[in-house]
Amino acid sequence: MLAYAGLQTWRAYRAVGRRAAHLSHYAYEEAAALQAVALRLNEHGFALQATSALLFPRLQELSILLEQPLIAAAVPWLLRRLLARPFKKR
Repeated sequence: MLAYAGLQTWRAYRAVGRRAAHLSHYAYEEAAALQAVALRLNEHGFALQATSALLFPRLQELSILLEQPLIAAAVPWLLRRLLARPFKKR
């Protein structure tokens, strides 16, 4: 009984070790990917900041306009007309 328990404990220890190694490898890959993203953001940070300074106020104005129910309902119709796609007949 003691030998069986010892063998099971050893197998469980090896399984936990394998899982820990896989988890460590996965965490390393994710950290490397995040580091690459952070480096790209740092390289282009000023350009992103300037773009966001220009874009966010315009998006805010557009969202205020689109919150009105009549305009929000008319947008799909307007897009279909602009793209010259008629309504589908059912």
